[in-house]
Amino acid sequence: MGLRLSPPTAATAEALPEIVALLDRVFPQDRPRAPDLEWQYLRNPAGPARYVNAYGESGALIAHYALLPTPPLADSPAEFVGTYFSLNTAVDSDAGVPGLMVATARALFRKLQEEGPTLLLGVANENSFQGFVRMLGFRSLGRLVLTAHVPGTWPAVSTPRALTLDAAHLKWRTGRPGVSAYGDPVRGALTVRRHHRGLPLDAVLSTGLPGEVVARIGLPRPAMWTPRLYASFGPGIGGGVQVPERVRPSPLEYIVRVLGDAALTEPVVRHLATRRFEFLDFDVV
Repeated sequence: MGLRLSPPTAATAEALPEIVALLDRVFPQDRPRAPDLEWQYLRNPAGPARYVNAYGESGALIAHYALLPTPPLADSPAEFVGTYFSLNTAVDSDAGVPGLMVATARALFRKLQEEGPTLLLGVANENSFQGFVRMLGFRSLGRLVLTAHVPGTWPAVSTPRALTLDAAHLKWRTGRPGVSAYGDPVRGALTVRRHHRGLPLDAVLSTGLPGEVVARIGLPRPAMWTPRLYASFGPGIGGGVQVPERVRPSPLEYIVRVLGDAALTEPVVRHLATRRFEFLDFDVV
């Protein structure tokens, strides 16, 4: 079967419809995907998503791998020309071509490596974790913890955030189409409303942020009566009750890779192990 990889590409509005169609085939969902993808790929203040597509012999899109630019590491132990989050990996199950995930990712990584040292972060579920680590050279930092908090309570945090605080990023992150976002300047907290089996829940994107930054976003206050969920990695995080893995959809592993200078990997891994990574930094809500 013929196979063609696109060159590494920055997202455009014209390219989104075929990517939406592939993601809808691979990951069906009730929620319309096009508004979310436009928000993620084009409106991110850190820049458009970068991706590689794979096309089959008929010219149809059969695989897609995308990275999302993010704010850089706070107090980074090394200089990077870019920091990215590994966002979408999709392979059409009917393609019949092995290794498409690896081929698209490696093509994109080669381009980024040419630009200079680059940091990649990601959150992998149980199905994709081994592929990222064994085939794509990512390192595991550990499993994210999911905690539940009764109404009126918040996670306790004392560890600095992993990524630089960026007001434009916070405003964009809380502006996802069709999602109700809330801000509490007193707690320095940002939340988004989700529902589980018809019951409202507030996912805590972050807490412990500067109150004046949260206030400038101008969001309504979160409801005091709503239970809260918080996904995080790092020391100095407490409160709530840990959600057992048996009732979670999938364990989530925090992964990292440095492109362009392998000697930077160990300092970055040590640095990230002391920092807080949370819902705000990845996109499952």
